[in-house]
Amino acid sequence: MNKDLYPEAISLHVFNRPLETRKVFEIIKKIKPKQLFITADGPRKGNETDVNNCAEVRAIVSDIDWSCKVYKNFSDKNKGSFKSTSEGISWVFKHVDRAIILEDDCIPSLSFFRFCHELLDYYENDTRVAMISGNNFQKGNNVTKDSYYFSRYTHIWGWATWKRTWDKVDFSMSDWPEFRLVNGLKSSFCEQNAILYWDKIYQDMYDKRSKLHWDFLLSLSTYMNNTLTILPNKNLVSNIGFGPDASNCKQKSDFHCLTPEEIDFPLKHPSFMSRFVAADNFTERNIFSR
Repeated sequence: MNKDLYPEAISLHVFNRPLETRKVFEIIKKIKPKQLFITADGPRKGNETDVNNCAEVRAIVSDIDWSCKVYKNFSDKNKGSFKSTSEGISWVFKHVDRAIILEDDCIPSLSFFRFCHELLDYYENDTRVAMISGNNFQKGNNVTKDSYYFSRYTHIWGWATWKRTWDKVDFSMSDWPEFRLVNGLKSSFCEQNAILYWDKIYQDMYDKRSKLHWDFLLSLSTYMNNTLTILPNKNLVSNIGFGPDASNCKQKSDFHCLTPEEIDFPLKHPSFMSRFVAADNFTERNIFSR
């Protein structure tokens, strides 16, 4: 294997969006990973447009012009966003112990990959850190002198993690009732409106009043295990996936289509590990419970 290839495994998740997929894949082609895992959901039943678009997407991600190990997990049937993505990530971690996860609408800067690689190495054996995200939604606020900060938020528009983190995600939510009984969310949130907001999200999923979201279950796992996410001091990934055909984001938010920036190296690591409360409060007010 060419030693100049990018060392981290990349887990790419695609469905029926050729335009967005092509943009993401052009970036992946530039960094040339040694291992590429591709999870493709199948077309929805009776949807001829899906049939054509899914076929085009699979052709795009099969156009690999560098020497790498490719793993394909292509579904003939439509599983939906939750099952396709969560099962796809679980499949990846049957083969590797760490990976970068990208969906078909997340366009990273080139430095995002080095950022993830260096921090996957740096915190590999530090179980206080659950994951590394490429997202910064501070809009120029709450900037520190370091290259990144620690957060309670598991932003997943371009992220990296270890098998040890993913293995702790409880998709059955079997521990949620006990966690709720002991007011576990208070260990992560001090604002009552935020506690009520997140409690309702998780309870509605548990009661099946709303559908399961794998990213919310990932965040719940980090709250239960009192772990942290690394967020860069610059936004390294742009999410361009929104609109009537999107699985989750039907409307463009203030945080879609942010310009992906390049981060400076060498990285400046924080001298202590503590959550950046002001930045997290800004995120809570502007994105979640408001």
